[in-house]
Amino acid sequence: MTNLNFLSCYSSSLSLSNVQSPPKEWWCFSILLFFMFFTTTIASQELNVIGQVSAADISGPLPGVTVIEKGTSNGVATDFDGNYNITVSNPSATLIFSYIGYVTKEVAVNDQSEINVSLEADVNQLDEVVLIDYGYGKVKRQDMTGSVATMSAKEISKIPVSSAAEALSGRLPGVNVTTADGEPGADIKIRVRGGGSITQDNSPLYVVDGFIVSSINDIPPNDIANIDVLKDAAATAVYGAQASNGVIVITTKSPIAGKVSISYNNFFQFNTLPEDRRYEVLSPYEYVLANYEYAKLQGQSSVDNFEKYFGKYDDIELYKSKPGTDWQDELFGGSRLSQYHNIAISGGTDMTKMRLSVSRNDDEGLLTGSAYERTAVNFKLNQKLADPLRLDVSTRITNSVIDGAGTSNNAQLKIKDAVQARPVNGIADELEIDLNQPNNDDDYQQFLLSLVDPTELVKQDWRKRTENSYVLNAGLTWSIFSDLDFKTTFTTEKKFREDLRFYGPLTGESFNNGGSMPLGQKDNRENDSYRWLNTLNYKKNWGEDYKLDFLLGFEMSSAGGKKKLYSCRRF
Repeated sequence: MTNLNFLSCYSSSLSLSNVQSPPKEWWCFSILLFFMFFTTTIASQELNVIGQVSAADISGPLPGVTVIEKGTSNGVATDFDGNYNITVSNPSATLIFSYIGYVTKEVAVNDQSEINVSLEADVNQLDEVVLIDYGYGKVKRQDMTGSVATMSAKEISKIPVSSAAEALSGRLPGVNVTTADGEPGADIKIRVRGGGSITQDNSPLYVVDGFIVSSINDIPPNDIANIDVLKDAAATAVYGAQASNGVIVITTKSPIAGKVSISYNNFFQFNTLPEDRRYEVLSPYEYVLANYEYAKLQGQSSVDNFEKYFGKYDDIELYKSKPGTDWQDELFGGSRLSQYHNIAISGGTDMTKMRLSVSRNDDEGLLTGSAYERTAVNFKLNQKLADPLRLDVSTRITNSVIDGAGTSNNAQLKIKDAVQARPVNGIADELEIDLNQPNNDDDYQQFLLSLVDPTELVKQDWRKRTENSYVLNAGLTWSIFSDLDFKTTFTTEKKFREDLRFYGPLTGESFNNGGSMPLGQKDNRENDSYRWLNTLNYKKNWGEDYKLDFLLGFEMSSAGGKKKLYSCRRF
């Protein structure tokens, strides 16, 4: 059998042969016309706005400024020259310009296509205490000599995201955030001032409440007090060589003495594939005609092969009335619900303070078959044992479940399959063919197997990842004198991860490992780590001009893991 590589093109045409006539009742027709006019009017109200953001104190452009349309999640960041480009939903929208250390400004668009803004320095932030709980102490912003970018809980609360890593995207200068693909729960890569190595890992060091962790994707945003990004050698020196790619320090919220307070936060959103992200694809008639012309250029044998699967040239007109499949609708069509809930209880006295927080994420992925669930529990206790002794205990328990194989790495489905798959299979569509029973003598079955239905490929590439994480921190502080403190802290983390994977007989992975037979895999991983830190800190102030901060410490840490891989195949 001669194989013919059929073309896949990116354009489209509209066939009216299947369009039904409008209802006879005049009022139905009038409503239809009004709806079409109203929809067109709404769509035409979008306005593209450009401009430049500058800093009043330096009289120059300000890169990394967050520009958000008020009341939405639509936002961009200014480039190196302070320029931005954003499309707002309507001419009466309001833009919010925000940047760390500067006063946030709101500007009404009012049909303007260009808006230039100058931000004033926020004098009130200059003396702000940056509570960087990295296990070695706390420091004021004005006392820090290194480059540090900070995001507070107030700023994070305005962003409808499910993790701390997403909150950093486009909002801090010098911090680049990317994801492997668009599936919920996908691994997020963070780079501080770019990558410094070609062959080694360029990830920054992650520190959460004084403990070094491998990822911050499981930190609920509403539990974060502030995020601090340490960029240069002066700011990261205390961590040593492991902080060569920068440090991201996250401090979760601590209990506050007073009456018991209960807070609840949530958001709901429906995600759809934007129209400007969709590709125009060929109709069945255009696809068949283009492939016939391509076969004609190759020779008579290619034409004969074409006619075997799609019919004679005189029959091509029949494809004008044949419905085609836009695989973008099949894979990414419809609205997907994403929701987040967080409830926190905090309170206590000067002697005993507690805070308990429970968060829940449910995210239906835009790709059919993908989803993300996470439940996180955070607990903190501050207890004064005696006048010179203070006990601090915190724990975080997280359960995450990710469904779907995504579209990156070794996933069987790729994004290009949604636009390159055939809209029609010709004569094979009229035949009853069982693809799960391979038959090398059936040419039409082999033709269908040459390009598997993308929705079927999603079903046959099944994956489920479950991860449980347990973190415990305990610290005892002894105030020997008013200026001298001794602190010992012990932190431990334990992680369990189970990765289940199934490859159906139509997947390439199954074909390469046994010849179109199902393949199953189970990957179990277990990680343990701990950190023991002892510090002696002396602080002394002589007025506003002379200060002494002396720190002496000893630290011991360890990390290890186990991995088990099981695989099975049906013969």
